Amino acid sequence: MKVMVIGIDGLDIELINKFEKELPNFRKLKEQSPDVKLSSVFPPDSPTAWASIYTGKNPAEHGFVFFKDPFTDAEYGGHLKNNVSGKTFWDDAGKRLNKKVCILFPHGGYPAWPVNGVMIGRTTEVDIKKFDIDCWPEELETKYDFSGLKPLTSYPVRLGDMIEPTKDVILNEVALGLKLYDDIDWDLFFYYSSSIDNIQHLFWMYNDKNDPFYEEGNPYENVILDFYKFYDRDVIGPFLNKVDEKTALIVLSDHGHAMRPVKVVNINEILRRNGFLKLKEGNSKMDALMTNMKGTALSLIDRYRFIGKLASRVLRMFPRGLELYVNTTPINGSESICYLSDPSGGVKSYSYAGIRINRKLASDSYESIRDDLIELLLSIRGPEGEKLVEWAIRREDLYRGDHIAKYPDIIFKLDDEWGVGWDVNGEIFSRSNSHRLHSGNHRAETPVFFVYNADLNVESEKIELMNVSSIILDLLEH
Repeated sequence: MKVMVIGIDGLDIELINKFEKELPNFRKLKEQSPDVKLSSVFPPDSPTAWASIYTGKNPAEHGFVFFKDPFTDAEYGGHLKNNVSGKTFWDDAGKRLNKKVCILFPHGGYPAWPVNGVMIGRTTEVDIKKFDIDCWPEELETKYDFSGLKPLTSYPVRLGDMIEPTKDVILNEVALGLKLYDDIDWDLFFYYSSSIDNIQHLFWMYNDKNDPFYEEGNPYENVILDFYKFYDRDVIGPFLNKVDEKTALIVLSDHGHAMRPVKVVNINEILRRNGFLKLKEGNSKMDALMTNMKGTALSLIDRYRFIGKLASRVLRMFPRGLELYVNTTPINGSESICYLSDPSGGVKSYSYAGIRINRKLASDSYESIRDDLIELLLSIRGPEGEKLVEWAIRREDLYRGDHIAKYPDIIFKLDDEWGVGWDVNGEIFSRSNSHRLHSGNHRAETPVFFVYNADLNVESEKIELMNVSSIILDLLEH
């Protein structure tokens, strides 16, 4: 059997269910797909999640996972190639099964590497990376038009300017994909689209009536719905029409989407008050000034998009700029038992994060400290006495693998309404300084997984991203 896979970053099953009446192609897939629920990885960030989809390995095994804190590297950027090239489901299909593959724009799959067929890779995150397209074999560049494939910025000055150009990029992707679909002799076809994830990040607060910045009747109220309809009509529709009785179609996403937290709990301040974290001595005024400057800068970026655009250009010129921002801290790292670590370096106020322990101070009591930290986290209550931490565990209780040390020693997940804050020596509860810049947020529980025109051989109705690779390969063998 031939297998076509459409990967759409950030597509959310709850939104598909909500908009179902206006999404005939998604509805058709849903109605004819086995009832299987997919869950994402921790953290549910795109590079980490797609690497797990591609390789069938958890993040601690493939290693493409990043947590940032004041005492580790915090550089933006990076590609998957060195981590996963030769190890993906399409590599396995080509080498072990001798299947011809056509792989288009895999997230992080740049530069392209040799495959048994065709691979086109491109850079994403174009605010902080130079855009480029690379392909295997190289002569594809002389046969096909690769213009119009540059992803749009994540930091637009004027939001409305994003809408139609984003659709144009998607249409160009699909046009090239349909041409290669017909031209290339393939057994496995993979097409990836990132655009709706960016749209949801940027326009969430205009769509969600629960968002504190939502305004009734705003001009962007239906942008997310419009893009789901666009994907249904102009992406899923054309590819679905190509499917014959000998082809299985899988449509999936790496994570779902929801509102980014507005309320913040400052975990470092809780650690300080409980004796786990120490501040520097003798330089309190300077540290307070630098902390205030960071908060002011983030607030200005949140309020004025042109400053966010400028900040992204600075990061492109100086990739270590994020590290400079993160490493400016009043925390005394050598005397602190532990401190907060999260995937964004304290910028985005995610609801998921971790605590890194100073092993030099905790060598003899490491496990008991982890016990104490888990107990402390689970005891945190909000301003109205509500429980804030859904779960807190040792990193080894989530995953096992050679790269497990890339995770903080303790990992935890807050209630979806709350994000983690890095402020210290102040209030425990505050508000996010970056919500309006990117009001949408990834969530692990609601990715999409539809299988059309094929039966699944799975033992459970609940699967993880790491199961996707084997499902694809199993279909190819039948």
